[in-house]
Parts: sequence; structure tokens; C-alpha cells
Amino acid sequence: MKKKTIVMAWGGTWGHVFPIKSLIETIISDPKYSDQVKEIIRFWSKNSLEQETAARFWDKVRFISILSWKRRRETPLKSRLKNIRDLFLFAAGFIQSTFYLRKSKADVVFCKWWYVALPVVFAAKFLRKPIFVHESDVKPWLVNRIWNKFSKQSFCGFDWVFSWAIVVGQILSDEIVPSSSKDSELSKSLKSEKKDGKPSILVMWGSQGSKKLYECLAELLKENKTLRDSFHYHIVLGKLNEDLKQIFKEFPSVTTYDFLSQSDMWILYQHCDISLTRGWTTSLAEQKLFNLKSIIVPIPRTHDQKLNAERYVKNFNDIMVEQSTPTTSEDLQNALLSLKDYHKPEISIDILAEIWKAKHTILDHLLK
Repeated sequence: MKKKTIVMAWGGTWGHVFPIKSLIETIISDPKYSDQVKEIIRFWSKNSLEQETAARFWDKVRFISILSWKRRRETPLKSRLKNIRDLFLFAAGFIQSTFYLRKSKADVVFCKWWYVALPVVFAAKFLRKPIFVHESDVKPWLVNRIWNKFSKQSFCGFDWVFSWAIVVGQILSDEIVPSSSKDSELSKSLKSEKKDGKPSILVMWGSQGSKKLYECLAELLKENKTLRDSFHYHIVLGKLNEDLKQIFKEFPSVTTYDFLSQSDMWILYQHCDISLTRGWTTSLAEQKLFNLKSIIVPIPRTHDQKLNAERYVKNFNDIMVEQSTPTTSEDLQNALLSLKDYHKPEISIDILAEIWKAKHTILDHLLK
């Protein structure tokens, strides 16, 4: 049996970088797939998070940086000039991709998201390489709309994204279900919290324009005693929002975190009943595996997060709060108060089996 060389091209943000990392780990760790794979090649831009994550697998994964083109929709002259410049970068990226795909004798190309993948798909189409696509959002982005026209098989996270795609859900990491965490410091610190019967809230708005949201929550806690006393809050600020720890110091019901590993996130997913979150498909899918009720505040400037949130509101009775409206603070307060007695149902599924299902379906098609 001929072993295959797989090319993977996607990334851009945490929620898109780590799913491909998880897919690579599945190939490497599962003999069913590792025995069929000669080499994994990771295409993306230089000095990126994609390159950093690929570095963990240098013995199994080859990273190749390429140039690309990003379509800017803004109207100022500067943006238009960058679009013209980037057309030349795209041409260079196409030549690079064609050269590396041919040189590596790539067998299949897999893509999920973002503009750096675009030269790779055109090169793959030019060389008649089989193309596979995964679209995680409700509304596909430009790159995936183009890829879908050329793909041998498309996969998606939601129904009706592409008419002929296989719905597999999101590509999630096995690391959110560690083999053991009973003795971790976080696990020990949470043991006494459930005794008072209050729901616990996981707050993870990230760093993309979320400072005002954290400040809004702090102000609500200051003004509303019911909000202070009815919940335990676990706020994952991230490394870019460490300065915001100060505004939550006065509230005994609030615990803040700079950064959490996947295994620590698993502990909080298990522990918490409610999430205050953005509309990232990866995070929403992880939270839903653990039965969290989500209050979703989509990033205002992106259409995909709002559409994702609307789908979760419709399918899971979650709550969406718009960020850029005069009533944001009031809407957030009302959403929280409506859940002050909420406790999530027991988890009744095999979470690891659910995570593996999507990855195994995709890899079975790639290596067929």
C-alpha cells in the first residue's frame, strides 16, 4: 500500500490553528492513520502561530512558508493599493505552492480557512491534486467558497452550509479530556464551590475588542447585588488582558485566570453551568459537549459569529447579546438574571468518542 503525503493549509486564529494541530496529533498517534501517511506538510506564513505549533512535530511535519494575497474590503486608497500589491504576492505564492506540491509529490490537500490557503488550492487544482475542505462556520468564508467548487469532498460543522457536504461538526482537541486531573491545583480549588448551590459561570470573551465587555461585567457586579451573590464567576482573561484583573479584585465571587491549559479548561467546562462567550465555533462546540448554557456576545465586525450565535440560539435555546447597542449592559444583566437558578444537566455522552467521530470521518476520506 502506497503511503500518502498530506498537505494541510489553514489557520489564522487560535480556533483554526489548534484544530489542525489536533488532526495532526490524531494521524501521528493512531496507527490506523500513521501507517498510511508518509509525510505531513504544513503550508502557512513565516513566524506564525501555525509555524510554532508545527514545531512540536518536526520529525513528522514539514513546515513550508509561502506568500499570499488578502482581499481587503475597505475603501481607502491605502487598502486598494495593498490589494494590488498583494495580487503579485498571490502570484508568487501560487508559484511557490506549485513548486512545493510537485517536489513533495503531495497526494491530497486539506484546507479549512483563510487567505494564505488560497494559492495552495489553485496550485492543487492546477496539478490535479484531490482537495478536501472543512467549513466550521454557518456562512462559509471566501476561501472556502472557492475551495468548495474544486473539492473532492467538503465537510462542515453545521447543516446546509454546502449542499453536498458531510456534516461532521467541529474538529476538536482530545486534550480537553485529559486522562487524569483529580490532583490538579485547579480541581482542588473548585471542590468546595458547589456546596452553596450557586451556578458557576465561565467567562471567556478573548482579547479581540473585549475590554469593554469585561468592564461592563465589572460595572454590573458593582451595581447589582443579586448578580454578585447568585453566581461564581471564572474569568479567563488571557495574556493580553492581564491588566483587567484589577477591576475584579473587589468581588469575592470572581476568580480570574491569565492563561489555562486545555486540561484546565476541561476542569472548568466540567465545573461550570453557564458560559459568557464569543461566537467562535470551536469554543461553542466544546462548551456544548459539556452541556454549558451559553450567553453569546458575537464580535460585532464579523458576520460569521452572529450567524453562529443565531444557530445556537435556535438549536440549543442559548442566548445572544449584541455588543454594539445602547442596551448591551441591560441585555447582559437580564440574560444573567434569567439563569440565576440554572444548573446544567448531567453529561450523558462519551465526549472523547464525539471528538474522534469528526476527525476519523475526515481522515478516512483523505486516506481512502
